[in-house]
Amino acid sequence: QLANERERREKAARAEDENFSVEFLSAARKVFEMIDVDESGTLEKEEIVRAVRADQEVINFLVNCGNKNLQYLLVPNRLQAALAAMDTDHDGHIDLCEWETCIEIALQNKLEQRAAAREAQAKAAQKEIAEFTGEFLSA
Repeated sequence: QLANERERREKAARAEDENFSVEFLSAARKVFEMIDVDESGTLEKEEIVRAVRADQEVINFLVNCGNKNLQYLLVPNRLQAALAAMDTDHDGHIDLCEWETCIEIALQNKLEQRAAAREAQAKAAQKEIAEFTGEFLSA
């Protein structure tokens, strides 16, 4: 019975992570499109600066995305270094492929955080059950 419950929880966690991944990637694509105001398919420094100053949806995504290079786009004195790190082909702008590479790193970081949180919750629940059982048996 415990094995069935563990399997059920793992399956539910996988489904939640899959849903989270789809939403995260969709939000990332939307943010790219929001920043790319000239619809060139690339992000220029000027477009990024405008977006991180004025677009709250872009700002919120970057703050919470889980990738330091993307988050550094919000820090004026780190912006150039972040762009250089993201611009892997060194052509002076960020194309969709380069953006998605950063997003994949961010997503992996987020999924690892979610797994660690689930693990911590499971350990806390096991501890609580053990304490309750000990109290119950000694009563």
